Amino acid sequence: MNSCSTCGRELRPQAKFCGYCGTSAGKFSPKPQDIPVVSGPTSQRRPKPITLLVVTAVAVVAAAGVTTFALTRGTHTAQPDTTAPVLIPATTTQPQTSKEIPRTSVTSSQPIEEDLRRLTSQDSDVAENLVGHWVPQLSSKSLGLVVGATTYDYPAIMADFQSLHDRFPDAIMVNSSDFNNFSRKNFWVTLKASVFTTADAVNNWCDEQNFAREDCHASRLTHTGGPAGNSKPR
Repeated sequence: MNSCSTCGRELRPQAKFCGYCGTSAGKFSPKPQDIPVVSGPTSQRRPKPITLLVVTAVAVVAAAGVTTFALTRGTHTAQPDTTAPVLIPATTTQPQTSKEIPRTSVTSSQPIEEDLRRLTSQDSDVAENLVGHWVPQLSSKSLGLVVGATTYDYPAIMADFQSLHDRFPDAIMVNSSDFNNFSRKNFWVTLKASVFTTADAVNNWCDEQNFAREDCHASRLTHTGGPAGNSKPR
């Protein structure tokens, strides 16, 4: 329904002028509530600001959730291994007498002097723990020594030691030049790293193992003095 633009009175539907103030009907304007609301397609409507804020907030939260999830997964898969190795100190106060003494293998097919030196170096700590104690001396060989039909070179000396080590896993090798109890120098000596209370106890053990008299006897390593009193033949 129209109303007068001058006095605001309601007019009849076909009125040409306002019956109250006489204003021409051409100046009439519809009441605000009579103005039709034009609605278009949903896709053309502009969302209200509050809707945009809500949508934006949801998007931010969702993005943050995705980022957090990604970071969490990344942190989980990239965790470093913090397990620290445990260091076990070696015990050198007693010779190893009940198990095989660790050693590296001889890598050359034809052992040379360097291989024998390597063995004596590996066994040096055990040998030092035997100083002052009676132990079985199982073999003593030098380069060029002739025993029976064998002329000893480095491979033969190594083979002699390996055969004794296979039989007695605690066997070690020393060089006679490193100790004062040996009368002859630069001999490669095989010892069993087992401590006995007396020289006679060592020689009795040699008898029990059926060693030849010249192959096994009591020996006591020392860095002082000389051979006297530190060796007892069978």
